[in-house]
Amino acid sequence: MATFAGEPELVRGLRLVEVDRETDRLGQHRAVRGEFTRLPKAHSAWSALVRQGIIGQALVILGTILTAVLLNATLPVVVLVGLAAVACVAFSLAILPAYERAGSFAPARRLVIALALASLGVVLFGVEIAGSTHIGLVSAAVLSGLLFASALVHRVVYRRVPTLLVGPEDSVGRLSARWERRRDLEVIGACTWDPDMPMASATLNSVLRDVPRMLHTARGARVVITADDAMADPGLRHLAWGLRKAEIECLILADMHDYVEYVRPTKVGEQLALALDQPKSHVVSRAIKDVFDRGASLFLLVALSPLMAAIAIAIRLDSKGPAIFRQERTGKDGVPFTIYKYRTMVEGAEQQVDGLLEQNDGAGPLFKMTEDPRVTKVGRFLRQTSLDELPQLINVFFGSMSLVGPRPAIESETSQYSAWVWRRLHVKPGMTGLWQVSGRSTLSWDESIRLDLKYVNNWSMRMDLKIMFRTVLVVLNRKGAW
Repeated sequence: MATFAGEPELVRGLRLVEVDRETDRLGQHRAVRGEFTRLPKAHSAWSALVRQGIIGQALVILGTILTAVLLNATLPVVVLVGLAAVACVAFSLAILPAYERAGSFAPARRLVIALALASLGVVLFGVEIAGSTHIGLVSAAVLSGLLFASALVHRVVYRRVPTLLVGPEDSVGRLSARWERRRDLEVIGACTWDPDMPMASATLNSVLRDVPRMLHTARGARVVITADDAMADPGLRHLAWGLRKAEIECLILADMHDYVEYVRPTKVGEQLALALDQPKSHVVSRAIKDVFDRGASLFLLVALSPLMAAIAIAIRLDSKGPAIFRQERTGKDGVPFTIYKYRTMVEGAEQQVDGLLEQNDGAGPLFKMTEDPRVTKVGRFLRQTSLDELPQLINVFFGSMSLVGPRPAIESETSQYSAWVWRRLHVKPGMTGLWQVSGRSTLSWDESIRLDLKYVNNWSMRMDLKIMFRTVLVVLNRKGAW
């Protein structure tokens, strides 16, 4: 473990707060706060070996040796296979940083490439393979498979990486809230400072003390620095380099205002740059999505027609008014269209909105109520199960909507959109989307918009299929439905 400013590694207490006060011309104070938001789990020596991949790599070596034995190899061949496996694993452990060793696919990939080149050489030069060589090649193939399996198991078991955030209080707070529901990481603590104060030397010294001490308690955690111009600051750069030397993963978060999702790293004149790639909006991708939407919607309309007819009858028997509710929504590029839904409220419900505005539970300009008195008995069940949206399959079939996309908004909402929010209208609205499967009505307005923009910027058929699968699970659990 690397230490800074001569601080010992010993950590006393769970809540670590170091305050360096320096009075400036205005009489203000600067403070650095380092604290755990979640209690780090204590790990035994055995658990540490498993987490670091040592046990997995040992099992890989044993599995390779066992393969040679099962192939009736002689003792010298078994020994050679074992030594080769040990050398391969040792080489992989030596060239990878500690935080990548257990879950990296690179060792398996290198071995597969080597086997492919060897096989190509055998074919091109007509080399005859002896029995011991055949055993060695098969054992190497098994070794690559075991290395891949070991890395995959580690990624699945330890997919939630403990993460320590470092940066100004406001940036860390936003990031921690956004990552709260993520399944691939867990924010366990933060080291923050007042964003309105300049980074003085005393403040940096406190950061350099707190972070290593907290990492000594939360072993195996990685560090994410969210400060603007982090690598331009000598103190934070010293922290990042020190963590790298100690083989602790350190990531610098680029602030792209949270809404630029389609970036890739590149180099310009030996300088690191982020290239902005356009979303998949070419003719072929749009045609594939359109054909899939129309075909799937037609199939579902036919298959679900008995259920849809029964729902329509139940609505008519429950309350006065038509079974289908029609409303104008804003479609792709701001073009209005008529959306179809099952009526879930009493007649004249839209005229009652003004009297209920004070009870609005919706986010941003969206009007919603958790206990809306206008909702009928049948309508409440339809909303909880999302069956009220089935008539939107008609919209999908005729091309005004898609199966997956941003939520179809009404004109009163879109009229309040800023320039960057308007980008969510660059694609067709959908029956479901990232917003719907990530919390629905429980999300804040900013978070729902961010998810819609993420979909717009990163659309793919694979993403659509994944969202549709998640939609089924969300509907069955009735999460976030009002």
